[in-house]
Amino acid sequence: MAFEDDAFERMHKIMTDGRSAMMENMNRVHRGEPAVMRELAVKGERTPSQLADATGNSPGRISAILSALEKKGWATRTIDPENRRHVIVRITPEGERLVKLHKQAMEDRMRWVFGQMGERRTEQFLNLLTRFITYMSLCGPDDPVPDETAIAKAFERAGIPYDPAADRVNVVAQAARTAAAGQHPGGKPGDTPADDDPTNTACAFA
Repeated sequence: MAFEDDAFERMHKIMTDGRSAMMENMNRVHRGEPAVMRELAVKGERTPSQLADATGNSPGRISAILSALEKKGWATRTIDPENRRHVIVRITPEGERLVKLHKQAMEDRMRWVFGQMGERRTEQFLNLLTRFITYMSLCGPDDPVPDETAIAKAFERAGIPYDPAADRVNVVAQAARTAAAGQHPGGKPGDTPADDDPTNTACAFA
């Protein structure tokens, strides 16, 4: 197997195993027809509400997307014979063919990128990406900064050694020093956490 093929497989596993909130949010950025078609191709028949939940779309937006897919012959909507209040959405053979073509095109492009980076830089990238995803897996939007024990366990689960960077920033200590000086991180002297966006949690500074 060529190194770029191996790199693609490794990166796919890294991204899948990461389970980070960041990657889940990135996957929700593309909420249009491609996202709906991928969901149907992977999960099989779905209801509109299930598609809305999976792709982060509103019910009205999903209805518009499904109408467009039906007109193109890429999906169908039928009444559930067991519950006539429910609509069943299925991808058509033509829709499945297009999803496979798009998936193959994306894989080919990523292999091309690895080829351009070269084997050494690709290896460095994958190692760093593994570490990045491992750190991000500990950073939920409302989670405090994880301690050394939690970080070490996360790296152990990822199957990689935990060797903290020599020049890393101790965010907890930094925040404590800032609070002692009467200044909230990112604010002006005298500001308090309540003055800032409530989503601006400690882990956001990690």
